[in-house]
Amino acid sequence: MTSLRGMDLNLLLVFESLYETRSVSRAGQRLGLSQSATSHALARLRDACRDDLFLRAPTGMVPTPLANRIHPEVHQALESLRRSVDEARGFDPATSTRRFRIAIPHPMGPVHAQRIRDAGLAEAPQVRLRFDTRTLADDAPALMREGSLDMAVDWVPAEEDRFVNRRIFEDGLVIAARAGHPRAHPNMSWAELQKEEFVRCQRRAAHRRLKVLSQHLWDLVIDSSLIVSEYLEVPFVVSRTDYLGVLPKSMAAIARMEFGMVIIDIPGPAIRVPIWSVWHEGRRRDAGHAWLRALVFREMQGAAIEDGLLAQATSPK
Repeated sequence: MTSLRGMDLNLLLVFESLYETRSVSRAGQRLGLSQSATSHALARLRDACRDDLFLRAPTGMVPTPLANRIHPEVHQALESLRRSVDEARGFDPATSTRRFRIAIPHPMGPVHAQRIRDAGLAEAPQVRLRFDTRTLADDAPALMREGSLDMAVDWVPAEEDRFVNRRIFEDGLVIAARAGHPRAHPNMSWAELQKEEFVRCQRRAAHRRLKVLSQHLWDLVIDSSLIVSEYLEVPFVVSRTDYLGVLPKSMAAIARMEFGMVIIDIPGPAIRVPIWSVWHEGRRRDAGHAWLRALVFREMQGAAIEDGLLAQATSPK
């Protein structure tokens, strides 16, 4: 194992900034260093690693294979150190420079992310929040265990031990049709719906798919002739065709106002879809993470109240 004796560990901060900005000048600005000092640090890094690490290209500094290989380990080590120092000092949102990564695969994830980001900036102007709104991968629990993902907002709770699932609000499902659709109306029956064609989203892994879709509704859409990747694509398709599409109830207002769609209640008992915040219990005593959890909970409940999905917000535990 290579010894770090004699190596200036500040160089790891320079490496991280160079990797993330792909620019000597921007990396220096982030760290409060001159361009000359940053270039000198890069030269020392190259000597220490016996690799160029970054190559100049028209689009910026391109990392070498070695840089790509070591960056995750360096980033994780620095994040762990930042958390440890912050925990020792206590967490002050006004001065903290911590970074958090949040996965929000909920279909309204981009909207929720912007709301959380704006509220976070108002309280903690130097804290950086990064969001991933893709459909949550099965490796998310592992990412939360290792600390590279701080929390997730999902409609599928984590089943592994030592994870905390906190219900934020309850979403639902509706069916949408374009304005002027020749047969669509708000109170369509199962018999009427069975005569229509649907656009539907790609299935998630079977063990993570919403259980409500294994019932009558899934039977209705399983033979869809058009399958898209994400729910946000459904209104685009439905507004231009005679396809019907299933949407989360939280998207109904946008579908109605932005696209002029007909919103159809699914026949029978309302389909309820709990939305969860998910995080590893190892973060329970982390004051910064507690701030993050409260921020996400508060802002997403506020959005649910505005969407008519929640009558009154409650405090997170």
